[in-house]
Amino acid sequence: MKRKFTIFFLISILIFSLIGCTSKSSNKQNSNTNTSNNTNQNKITVNIAGLKGPTSIGMIKMFDEKPSLGKNITSVYTIANTPDILVAKLIKKEVDIAALPTNVASKMYNKTNGAYKLAAVNTFGMLYLVTNNTEINSWNDLKGKKINIIGKGSTPDYVFSYLLKKNGINTEKDVDLDYSLSQAELAQAVAANKVNIAVLPEPFVTMVTMKNKNVKISMNLQDEWKKIQGEDSPIAMGCVVVRSDFAKTHPEAVNTYLNEYEKSINWVNKNPEKAGVLVEKFGVLNNAKLAEKAIPNCNIRFLNASKAKNTVNTFLNILYDFTPSSIGGKLPDEGFFYKK
Repeated sequence: MKRKFTIFFLISILIFSLIGCTSKSSNKQNSNTNTSNNTNQNKITVNIAGLKGPTSIGMIKMFDEKPSLGKNITSVYTIANTPDILVAKLIKKEVDIAALPTNVASKMYNKTNGAYKLAAVNTFGMLYLVTNNTEINSWNDLKGKKINIIGKGSTPDYVFSYLLKKNGINTEKDVDLDYSLSQAELAQAVAANKVNIAVLPEPFVTMVTMKNKNVKISMNLQDEWKKIQGEDSPIAMGCVVVRSDFAKTHPEAVNTYLNEYEKSINWVNKNPEKAGVLVEKFGVLNNAKLAEKAIPNCNIRFLNASKAKNTVNTFLNILYDFTPSSIGGKLPDEGFFYKK
């Protein structure tokens, strides 16, 4: 009888021990699962996008190196062909940070009740008046001339028309502005000696002057702008925007991005040859040598939103005077400018 009791007692201990081990193992497994889930939940993917062309050249070192924006943060960089494509991705929250024309950023802010903020200005004008076998030494030399320009109602059109007006040239009576050619078509026409006077942006200016040695830059429109607005108010043509809700949730990631972006822009300006190689590699432009030669004329600089506020407002006000819809119907309020 004692032997049976002893056997029963030992079996009971063994069963309870197994139950205890199973419980501890289960708890440990649950703990590990929870830790894994928490880690996954804390991981952040920052989607960053640029546009084909000069607006994204300053970001190119970041495309290549993907600098850390913080612990558990992954950065994904892409290039869009047009602003419309990029705007659609921002609206769908497929992109968190993007390089855009400044007036497009203003439109987005006004149309979405502040869903996007301007974080920095990255491009301060890249427009030039080029001539082919035609001597233009002053604004008065343009009187009676035909001038080709891309896109009626585009930023280049507004900037050039503003400068004409400020220099006493009537756009309807004194000059013939021709908008019939696209950007690429106009560049080809100038290079082929089919157009004598044109307003072109970089990198098309460099492309044309590389192909045709007779084509010269007659006016740097950035310099002409500063003669009117002052040295401290350049043309704030390109910027970086950030989704407001993303900036609110992840301010450290946004601030780190901006710091790295400034470093990237400085590197590009100091190393145009190396930058040109990366520009071609990532599809911002399709020719490294062209990019290298164009970079000095692209006026790529970094100015954070707080410091750029007056310059941006001046630029947007001028566009508004031409067509209010070009900036979204009104000048954006203080909330438009991101604060670090």
